[in-house]
Amino acid sequence: MLRYLTAGESHGKYLTGIIEGFPAGVKIDPAYIAAQLKRRRLAPGRSARQAAETDEFEITSGLSRGATTGAPVCVLLKNAGRDLPAPSSLPRPGHADLPGMLKYATLDAVLIRERASARETAMRVALGSFALRLNELLGVDINSRVITLGSLPSVTAASAAQELLKARRAGDTLGGIFEITAAGLPAGLGSCMQWDRRLGARLAAALTGINGVKGFEIGGGFEAPMLTGKEAAACPELSGGLDGGMTNGRELLLRCAVKPVPGLPGGVLATDLKTFRQKLCVSKTSDTTAVFAAAVVGEHMTALELAGALLEKFGGDSLPELKLRVDEWRKKTSKILRRL
Repeated sequence: MLRYLTAGESHGKYLTGIIEGFPAGVKIDPAYIAAQLKRRRLAPGRSARQAAETDEFEITSGLSRGATTGAPVCVLLKNAGRDLPAPSSLPRPGHADLPGMLKYATLDAVLIRERASARETAMRVALGSFALRLNELLGVDINSRVITLGSLPSVTAASAAQELLKARRAGDTLGGIFEITAAGLPAGLGSCMQWDRRLGARLAAALTGINGVKGFEIGGGFEAPMLTGKEAAACPELSGGLDGGMTNGRELLLRCAVKPVPGLPGGVLATDLKTFRQKLCVSKTSDTTAVFAAAVVGEHMTALELAGALLEKFGGDSLPELKLRVDEWRKKTSKILRRL
C-alpha cells in the first residue's frame, strides 16, 4: 500500500513529506525532482514570491546510491520566504480563512493560511516525482496541459502571456481548465467491488484536493449527458479510460476546473472578526492564475494514485519484481484487447 503525508507551513523552516510503500530499485536523480519542482514554481501566472523560492530540498531517508531502498522516503523542502505575516483577524474571502478560524477556534487567520497555503503543493510535487518516475519505468506516460484560461478558448504560450498581462494590468485574476492524460496503463487497475476502491473516485479525491480546483470530469464528463445512448456507444473514448472504476486499456483522460485566484491586488471587502467592521483586504502575493501550476500538481497527484493502483494490483517489493508482473499482465490482456 502506497501512503504519503506532508507537514509544514508556508513560512516555516521546511515542508516535510514522507512516502511509504514505495518499491526498492527505482533510480531517481535529484535533478529530476528539481526539474519537476521548477515546473510548478515557474509556471505562467505566478506571483513575485516564486522568485524568492528556490525549492532547495534534501532526501533524508529511503534513497541509497541514487535508488530507492524500500524504506519510507523522507523529503525536506526548504522555504526561502521565512517572514511570518503579522496576526490578522481579517479572513480573506474565498480562502480557507473563515471556515478555518471557526473550526479551530482562533481569531488569527494567519494560523490557517500558513497550512492551507498552496505552498504545500510543492511537497506533493516532490513526492509525486517518485511516483511519476515509477510510472515512466513501467511504461506509463503521464502529461498535463492547460486547455482554457479565463475566456480564452484556445491556449498557446503567446495567447496565455497576453491574457495574463491584460489581467495583471486590470488588477484581476483568471481561472482555467487543465487536462491530464495517462497512456500505457494496464487494464484492470482499480476495482468495481467497493465504491472507495474505484480508481475514478480516488483520482477525483486527489485532484479536487488541489487548492482552487472546483470541478472534475473523466473523459466525456459533463458533455456526455447531452448525447443519446446510441451516440455515446459509438464513442468509446468518452469513457476516459475508465469503466466501472477500473482502467480499460484506453488512454486515461481527466480534466479539472480551477477558479480565479480570490486574492486581488486591488483588494476586496472583508469583515474583521474582532470588530465586525468591513475592511479592504489587499493581496500582494497572489498569483494572476493558478491553473498552470495546478496542472503540474495534478500531474503528480495522478502519478501518486496510479502508482498506488499499480502496486495494489501487482504487488512487488522491488522494481524488477513489479515490472515482471506488469509485463506478464500486459502480454496476457493484450491478446484479448487487440482483438476487440
